[in-house]
Amino acid sequence: MNVKTDQLMKTVNTNDTRMRVKPVPGKGESGHIDPRTLEELSMAAEESSSEEKTSEPTVEMMRAGIGWSNAKDITTNELMVEDTEFAGIPVRTYVKKAIANDVLPAIIFYHGGGFFGGSLDHVDLPCRRLADLAEVRVFSVEYGLAPEHPYPEAVINAHQSVVYIHHHHKELKVNANHINVMGDSAGGNLTYVVSLLDRLYGTNYINHAVSIYPVVYQGENEALLNRFYDLSAIHAHEHEDLVHEHIKGFMHFFYFIDKWYIQGTDAESWMISPYNVKEDLLKNMPRTLYIAGEYDALRLQGDAFYEKAKQAGADVYCLRYNGMIHGFMDKVGDYVQADDCLKESVKFILEAE
Repeated sequence: MNVKTDQLMKTVNTNDTRMRVKPVPGKGESGHIDPRTLEELSMAAEESSSEEKTSEPTVEMMRAGIGWSNAKDITTNELMVEDTEFAGIPVRTYVKKAIANDVLPAIIFYHGGGFFGGSLDHVDLPCRRLADLAEVRVFSVEYGLAPEHPYPEAVINAHQSVVYIHHHHKELKVNANHINVMGDSAGGNLTYVVSLLDRLYGTNYINHAVSIYPVVYQGENEALLNRFYDLSAIHAHEHEDLVHEHIKGFMHFFYFIDKWYIQGTDAESWMISPYNVKEDLLKNMPRTLYIAGEYDALRLQGDAFYEKAKQAGADVYCLRYNGMIHGFMDKVGDYVQADDCLKESVKFILEAE
């Protein structure tokens, strides 16, 4: 694989041998907001204070706000990119043109967007970069979005994509023993859920999983909610108030997830809230990398899932990007952490166990 360690950001080891931290460039310790993140938070705070309170946003309005307009294509190889369908599910495939006819490991990617937004276009640049970085074939999956397609359609589509690729691995030129799943935010949730379903059914199709700042709990257990949104556990040396306001503001997404995606079904089900999965299934997860930003609103629940999986005996690892907030993977070509995150992901997927 062509991701060299000298191309990666500096890593700091922790007392947890399975966890690594990427400091803010120029900083050593945790607790520093990346300057680009600080700029984002400051602008968001100014906009929030100047906005007039209006009616509840529509799903179209919420979808329009997803993504990062300053992202750039930084691929260095010529790619073959094709739009197709797998059993009626839209899929975009990516592979380096020079190896398009080779049998390759697969990375199945599930985009984020709160289960009601995001698209193949939204993660086009990250998926291009994944295919550019290594000898892999990337499949970006367009699962059904709420409210038009509420739970469990996203889960069904995500799982169907794995089954389809395994059953058609010869024609797709995929190594059937090296099928991997990856996703961010809502897609990180689907990554966990599909991995657990794969083990529950005993199919064991999935080799590795990478879950980037996933949502893992969407229920109403007060003790868990207090734990997962405990602002006293989020520390910054400067501008801590901006971080806390960002996290509090982020929580409004859960209202829309509940209204549009969950729609009255049992939010405590582990197929919606994978944090609730039983340890006897959790311990059998595929080899998994969990990635999050230090100031991500979902970090505390993501960390809790990681700790629970580790204690259950799962082969799970954690990588934290200091100074980052939710959605930094989208900023490929703009934020160094985005590209580094993708490099670390393919490195984890392809490295020897």
